[in-house]
Amino acid sequence: MEIQALKIFNSIKLILFLILVLGVITVLTACGDLVKESDAGACNSAIDARNYDKALSVCTSRKDIASAYMGLAGYDIINLLKSSGTSTSTLTDPTGNLGVDDNIGASILNILQLSVEVIADNDTRAKKIAESKTYLDLASSKLQPSLADNTSTPPPLDADEILLNTFAISFAMQLNQIMIFDNETTSGPIPTGSANSLTCPPVANVAAAASVLIPSDGHIWAAERSGTMCIRIKNAVDALQDDTTEAAVVQANYFTGEKLHADINDTVCEPFDNLTTYLTDLTANIVKFPLSGDNTKVITNAKTSTETLIKAVGCKE
Repeated sequence: MEIQALKIFNSIKLILFLILVLGVITVLTACGDLVKESDAGACNSAIDARNYDKALSVCTSRKDIASAYMGLAGYDIINLLKSSGTSTSTLTDPTGNLGVDDNIGASILNILQLSVEVIADNDTRAKKIAESKTYLDLASSKLQPSLADNTSTPPPLDADEILLNTFAISFAMQLNQIMIFDNETTSGPIPTGSANSLTCPPVANVAAAASVLIPSDGHIWAAERSGTMCIRIKNAVDALQDDTTEAAVVQANYFTGEKLHADINDTVCEPFDNLTTYLTDLTANIVKFPLSGDNTKVITNAKTSTETLIKAVGCKE
């Protein structure tokens, strides 16, 4: 019995010894890949720590670099968790003169932690919105060129990269829309008055709307959109005053159907070309990876918002 027990004991010791040796061999052989693994680990660690500037200096893959830019823009898991406990709804117009409130931009500011509740100062918030848009554009610039199917290097985007790109494009597009139209300036859609004295007067009782008419808050009222367009149309018509006959023709018919008069269309609409480019790129990504579910609803809402705006202001192909 004792001999049998001794044999079992020795067998256990041998097994434990072999396990120990195997463990040592594993550690030693892993050292050969230590540099490569530490590079990837440094990138992951930087992103996990939200140190996105460092991530840009150590990450090498286009997806990781794009993710770092997205983090700098405000799109990361921490901000998503913060925004999940809040919601953005359309505001009530206290004057009855502001028209429809497009609040899609406000929902994106909420996700990026750029809302009025987070950044109360209007100028600071506007600056942060512009910075965020720049980072989103940089993220997309790392991904969009590889969207097309091809066999070249680098390879086409995978599903995760396409989804990341759609968020970058749709968010940048909406921030661009805020930067153009969300400026607290209101008026009707076209200038009033006679040649050389056109004006864009604010809507009636606008002072009573101070609580909801806030620049760069992501709520783009119809009267804000009209105010921006009215000023641009006024400036374009004023530029025609050296040809008073042509200016009079334009004033008599600012719109041809639903499109701006040809003589002012390019001047008025050129600043909005970015929005059209965003829509084109976004559509190309959605074709590759159709969206579905509540998680991507903000993307489809942003697309619909911009399409509606471009149609409403008369800037169409």
